[in-house]
Amino acid sequence: MQYKPVRFFLITFILTWSSWFLSAYFSYQAGMEKYQMFFMFPGLFAPSIAALYMLSGSQNRVLRRDFWDRLRPGKIKLKFVPPLLLLVPFVVFAATAISLLFGMSADQFGMSDEFLVMKGQGLLSISILFLAPLFEELGWRGYGVDSLREKFDIFRTSFLFGFLWGLWHLPLFFINGYYHHTLWETNFFYVLNFFLSVITAAILMNWIYFKNGRSILSAIIFHFLLDFFYVFFAVEPFTKCIATVVMLLIATIIILRDKKFFLPQENKKNPFP
Repeated sequence: MQYKPVRFFLITFILTWSSWFLSAYFSYQAGMEKYQMFFMFPGLFAPSIAALYMLSGSQNRVLRRDFWDRLRPGKIKLKFVPPLLLLVPFVVFAATAISLLFGMSADQFGMSDEFLVMKGQGLLSISILFLAPLFEELGWRGYGVDSLREKFDIFRTSFLFGFLWGLWHLPLFFINGYYHHTLWETNFFYVLNFFLSVITAAILMNWIYFKNGRSILSAIIFHFLLDFFYVFFAVEPFTKCIATVVMLLIATIIILRDKKFFLPQENKKNPFP
């Protein structure tokens, strides 16, 4: 299909990092914090912008037609609706239950008092929660993941993408008041957990994505549920570390049960099952 992963990820990182580092700069300037939000959205939209740019500039009509076809709700298979909708809430509630054994509060089962990704920015936080899954996945699964899958098996594709996806978030750790920045200020172990959780989530998301005929919509839904349950519920950072372990165990079980799907022996002639 003639994907160009290096160009796609380079465009995405340049657009995102330039805008988000500018946002980080304004977040520390007294009286200018409000300007940071104007630089948040270009970075958020960067994956989809890069994907549409790559597709529009491609001479491959099959590639463009394939993108739009993968947005159809009908691509999602009925047997994968339960794991798509229930996997994330199971992970979060199982991790919360386990956290009680470590003395954490049962209040985590309730909704958070503040649905904030960024302190003092309620509207921006809500916008990011709803827009991030859409505009990220239009880029990530619309072009980025498939560009890697054309060259690697699904396991290595998922691991490499998870690493790049985590690295893509790096500027957020420098934005004063942002969720990622609070992790940095609280405990560096929570920062490491974030990057591990992203790689683990990438494996599970790609499993659902490829098993549903490369349905972009399935990835959007899974991504939204991740953001929703991690932000709208009062889950503590320590509990999120437990959730990462639970996700890792689930991912390991899935990989061991379906080695042919994830590993190099899987049908090399057709990289897009």
